[in-house]
Amino acid sequence: MKHLSGTSALTTRKNLPDSSVLPIRYHAFTYTVFILILILTTVSTGGCNSVDEQEGVTSNASVKSTSELRDQIDGKWLINRSDRNYSVEDFLAIGWKKSKQLETEALPNSIDAWYGFYMQKDIELRFYDSHEAALAHGVPPAQETIKKDAGARIGAATVWTVNIALYGAYAVAGNVVMMCELELASCETLINALIAAKSNST
Repeated sequence: MKHLSGTSALTTRKNLPDSSVLPIRYHAFTYTVFILILILTTVSTGGCNSVDEQEGVTSNASVKSTSELRDQIDGKWLINRSDRNYSVEDFLAIGWKKSKQLETEALPNSIDAWYGFYMQKDIELRFYDSHEAALAHGVPPAQETIKKDAGARIGAATVWTVNIALYGAYAVAGNVVMMCELELASCETLINALIAAKSNST
């Protein structure tokens, strides 16, 4: 009988958890939870910083885009001088030479169109009521023009000979869409002359 009682007590002790192990397990669990919270907090803060940095870059890009937009890949177009309205007299004053006034029927919402040249480069000027009108109504025909092969140009550019090179780019300066011979640099030279003339007048 005594033997059975001892055996029962031994069995009971084996089934009970070791009290010395419980604190170790508890502290290990607490430490694990603390590490997980720390990691989640760090990731969350880093994510917020990344969003803030991205918003800052976007904001800076937006500020820059209001003054100038440029085709950074093929160099086919340029948009700037959004606060300016020009007339053909402004271009004549800086040395652009007019050759012929062109019909505007093929250029919806345009108010004037001239074919001429500057620094020995053919540059066609298409005028609109505003910068917004030039973008909305002048850019699509300009895009189509630079896609055409020689002898098949559309828009107002119906006056040409075999000696006139195909327009390779366009620029929007204020209310004017410029068709540029060969490359964008042809129009940029003219735009820079406009800016310089404005600076000198002030």
